Amino acid sequence: MATRLAQNDDRGGAGIETTFAVTALLLVLFFVVGGMRIVNTNGDVSSSARSGARAAATARSQGQAQSAAQTVVSNALAGRGVACSGGPSVSVSGAGVPGGIVSVTVTCSVSLEDVVVAGFPGSRTVSVTAVEYVDSIRGAG
Repeated sequence: MATRLAQNDDRGGAGIETTFAVTALLLVLFFVVGGMRIVNTNGDVSSSARSGARAAATARSQGQAQSAAQTVVSNALAGRGVACSGGPSVSVSGAGVPGGIVSVTVTCSVSLEDVVVAGFPGSRTVSVTAVEYVDSIRGAG
């Protein structure tokens, strides 16, 4: 009498396992890319705010400081490839007073729609304030 051993039929199982593994790896990759985008954007906005504060500290009036900071921040972010929705918002306070402190706040809303699959929101708003001292010995320029 011939007995047959019960066999586990795993045909096609490797294809399904591979699909799950590739999907999991892609989600991890999207998560890493999204995290890097957020960290890099924070650094770029922080750097541009510091540059804007230095430019505003050299201005003679509040209007000149606002204009200088806006130009420098916009150029710095564009040079780093950061695209703020509606452009960066730059506000300057305390400019034009020798020996004083100038404060520049940069706010940038960055789209994260390309990594929304990994659980990131559609956009992220980054706001950074930088402070710079105004030279107390200035010419009558």
